[in-house]
Amino acid sequence: MNNNKFLKSKIYFVSAGPGDPELLTVKAAKILKKSDAVFYAGSLINPLMLKIIKKGAELIDLKSLNFEEIKTKVENILSINERNSGGAGSVPVKGGKVEKYGRAVKDGKVGKRGIKVISILHAGDSSIYSAINEQMAYLEEMGAEYEIIPGVTAAFAASAANKSILTLPDVSQTVIFCRGEGRTGKMPEGQDIKSLAKHGATMAIYLSFGLINSVTEDLLESYNEDTPCLIAKDVSLKSQFLINCKLKDVVKKAEQFSIKNMAVLIVGEALNGKYFKNNKSKLYDKNFYHGYRDSSAGL
Repeated sequence: MNNNKFLKSKIYFVSAGPGDPELLTVKAAKILKKSDAVFYAGSLINPLMLKIIKKGAELIDLKSLNFEEIKTKVENILSINERNSGGAGSVPVKGGKVEKYGRAVKDGKVGKRGIKVISILHAGDSSIYSAINEQMAYLEEMGAEYEIIPGVTAAFAASAANKSILTLPDVSQTVIFCRGEGRTGKMPEGQDIKSLAKHGATMAIYLSFGLINSVTEDLLESYNEDTPCLIAKDVSLKSQFLINCKLKDVVKKAEQFSIKNMAVLIVGEALNGKYFKNNKSKLYDKNFYHGYRDSSAGL
């Protein structure tokens, strides 16, 4: 189904990364600077991120809204496209209430040309533990044009901030992104923490500090209690908090520093890779040859 409102605009899902505006991709920053309206969850997005957005853009905080209310907000914003005149105004919403679009419309920034570029800011990377799927399904149904801009996910930012790595030759060549089983539903068969831990790979565990006791118990069934772990909270922000510890101490550290949510736990021997002198990549080994370095180079 094509909706005329949507045909006049393009929507971008912009991944905000871990929080530091400087870790936005160049493309993400460019899109925010030209957006006429930006949807964001105020509970998750660093307020400094909003300073990148152009003056006069409409900002819509989604933190207290359900999906049906969000759709209404989107459609109300796009209703501006159907009006021919600029100037201040209002758009009716469900229940007889009125949604004011004072700043953008009053300033004449949007009124005459309409809402052409809409951004939906997602914390981290949109492809991991986001609500993007139902939003895409809605836009597909409406025949809307949209694009996804990738970002830096918390595990990568945490690893960089900690000066550590997630993969290491002969130690771990696999990274598992996962979460504990909580209020959002049961894990698919074989995808619970206990099952995944059996692989012995590096694990990046999201959204699970509310379940940290059971998560740690499940990990200890497969990992040695002295396995290196990294607890990372508020990565890339001024409030960034990194704790390197052993698996057996994760619960104690979480309690000691009151880490209850919005943190990532990374588990695996690869975290200590910088101290492993013999686990080197073959890429720059003088005896390893490839299309850009022939066998004579090592002689």
